[in-house]
Amino acid sequence: MHFLIWLFVSFVMLPTTLWFALAIHYHFRRPWLRVLASLAPLTAMSVSLVYLPILPWVLAVWLSLMVIAIVWWSSLRPKSEGDWLEGMKILPRAEVQGEMLRIHNFRHFTYSKDGQAIPNYEERSFDLTRLTSIDYFLAHWSGPIIAHTLVSFGFDDGEFLCVSVEARRERWQNYSPLWGLFRAYQLIFVVGDERDIIRLRTNVWREQVYMYRLQLTQEHLRRLLSDYVERLNKLNTRPEWYNSVASNCTTNLFYQGRAKVPWWVLPRIFLNGLSARAMYQLGFLDKQLPFPELQSRCAIRERALAAGDSVDFSKKIRSSTPAL
Repeated sequence: MHFLIWLFVSFVMLPTTLWFALAIHYHFRRPWLRVLASLAPLTAMSVSLVYLPILPWVLAVWLSLMVIAIVWWSSLRPKSEGDWLEGMKILPRAEVQGEMLRIHNFRHFTYSKDGQAIPNYEERSFDLTRLTSIDYFLAHWSGPIIAHTLVSFGFDDGEFLCVSVEARRERWQNYSPLWGLFRAYQLIFVVGDERDIIRLRTNVWREQVYMYRLQLTQEHLRRLLSDYVERLNKLNTRPEWYNSVASNCTTNLFYQGRAKVPWWVLPRIFLNGLSARAMYQLGFLDKQLPFPELQSRCAIRERALAAGDSVDFSKKIRSSTPAL
């Protein structure tokens, strides 16, 4: 019996108390408050374990903490108002009239030599009958297995519509996958020009970026774009939480609420820097080349740096890319 009690303490009480400590840590703006808030449940449990009998007093302390945690966690709601970072203040809206897609708050920032964003939002229209392609981007910001994923829809008149699903952050917040597990961020669909969204990562942040042409039917392209339109419009009235695992930049692009994903693909979605290889194995990428060679030829950072802010940026980053 004594052994079972300590198993419960080790594998239930302590991990859940640690979860509570981490959860509240990421909801305080000032660092010293984060530390104090996190120490409160940890200290309560530690003192209880040292000075009180496990049954009933330590159990009572733990149950009290869990009730507080559940009530607090359930009370959290995503919000529309906030001191948002530049580029995340304004949500896009979209409407479809016949075969025309009109995007309001289409983002087209420019960047100074020192990387400062110069905000600019536009209204753009796209002819859906001219939709021909979709490119999948992986921007590696933290090594080979972690990346930010984006897509860009191509039209036969040379226009591109870039979509990036991101964690909407306030000015005091940094991005961390760990923060993203604890309702610290909200979800935002950024819709804009490749000279802004892609060039920010290749030319300003100097991330290693790969671009792959997906092999999708016209019907699938239309359905995917329609789904994005529906979701970004919904976020204007019903904000949602970002989650580093369940609702991130990759799951929201392809898997959120849609087809089942094979179990062996799931690790490559969570470690999304590996997602292109999974798509290659599933047949969504051109398989005329071995994947390592395809990946090498799909690296676009050097082409983007050479293109700069030229009006044909999108054309230049696609030169020498397979299947384009």
